[in-house]
Amino acid sequence: IRIVLEDDTDRTQIQLLSINRYEEDILMRNELDELAKQHPDRLSVSYSLTGQQVPEDWDGHMGRGSVEMVKKALPPPSDDQTTTIVFVCGTDGFRDKWAGPIARAPPLADGSKGPKIQGPLLGILRDAGYDASDVFKY
Repeated sequence: IRIVLEDDTDRTQIQLLSINRYEEDILMRNELDELAKQHPDRLSVSYSLTGQQVPEDWDGHMGRGSVEMVKKALPPPSDDQTTTIVFVCGTDGFRDKWAGPIARAPPLADGSKGPKIQGPLLGILRDAGYDASDVFKY
């Protein structure tokens, strides 16, 4: 993120959604918030908490994800004018809920596992109107 933002010729806009159980689990929150303050026209950061006890003063999203959360926190799907790419990472269950499972190609000739492949787009992002070409799962 920092490399993209520090390049004055790069006009990429980044919208980051970080979903965590508890507020103290948010990795690099202070650094991300500071980058968003320094680059308000290029970086926005949204947070969601999934834990049972959300602080009373929490002003972020709540829950593991929904189409409504996507529409509020992420850019719209690609169209004729813009290109969107959504990177999804997390536990297998989280990734599956958001974008569907990663599949594997057939085993290699030496018997080792085949390479990972994206598989079809499923889940929340498909329901929100994204195309498989808009999403990368890892």
